[in-house]
Amino acid sequence: MPAAAAAALVLAACSGDKSPTDTNPPPTTTANTVSFGTAKATVAIAESCASRGHGLMGVTRMAADSGMLFVFAYDSYRQFYMKDTPIPLSIAFLDLNKKVVFLADMAPNDSIARYGGLSSPQMRYALEMNQGWFASHGVTVGTYGSFTVPSGLVIENDCFVP
Repeated sequence: MPAAAAAALVLAACSGDKSPTDTNPPPTTTANTVSFGTAKATVAIAESCASRGHGLMGVTRMAADSGMLFVFAYDSYRQFYMKDTPIPLSIAFLDLNKKVVFLADMAPNDSIARYGGLSSPQMRYALEMNQGWFASHGVTVGTYGSFTVPSGLVIENDCFVP
């Protein structure tokens, strides 16, 4: 399946019924599968400044095993917030070896960057799923994930919005 078609399927699964708040899905390049043991999720990949900045803003519903994988070019402390994201999410930060180093539940429409930052370990990847997904699949800090970043995927450096 071509990458664009796979990404469209993930976004369709994430967005559900369209409403004025979710007509602008996050820009992504491709889709992928993330596994934690037998638990599998189909994810859209956010590897550009635009896709990471937009995240799941405006998405009002996601399929049970769908989410978004944020891929960064280097390890760092990063913060996430839920501005204009009307659904509750859980987030896992993963290190370069794909080990979960931080987990948090995130409240809808919270515009304060409180998830991550210097209070969490450095991370290379972040995975956002429906709230409770990690707990219901036994994923805890120290659990290793499995996924392959598609070869040829251009991962932009972090961008800072003034």
